[in-house]
Amino acid sequence: MANNTPGLLFILLLTLAILAIVSGCTESNPPVVTISPTSPPPATPVGSPVVTTIPVPAQGCTMDDDCVPAQCCHPTSCINKAEKGVCNMMCTMSCEGPIDCGAGHCGCVSGKCGVVALTSSK
Repeated sequence: MANNTPGLLFILLLTLAILAIVSGCTESNPPVVTISPTSPPPATPVGSPVVTTIPVPAQGCTMDDDCVPAQCCHPTSCINKAEKGVCNMMCTMSCEGPIDCGAGHCGCVSGKCGVVALTSSK
């Protein structure tokens, strides 16, 4: 058995070298991935703030029951319930908007739907 030891050692080293080459361990340059957009993003004018306004007919009301939150999650404004779409999205449990977590409610204020803050009665 002592006579076959150098031959077995050579075969073992050759096998390890082949496995290292085949497995990709010797690759020195990772592949380069370039992502190109399918369409350019819309241009936003510099210096003009984005203001979201609700059309006046969507805000009209005669009583508090006419008004509901405008946004599905963390509402910041109110609209007439006839203008409200379906909310079918999941929201986070954080309290962020002026209506979230009982901080206020929607009501009819001077003929327009608006946020009515709760007042403490202490």
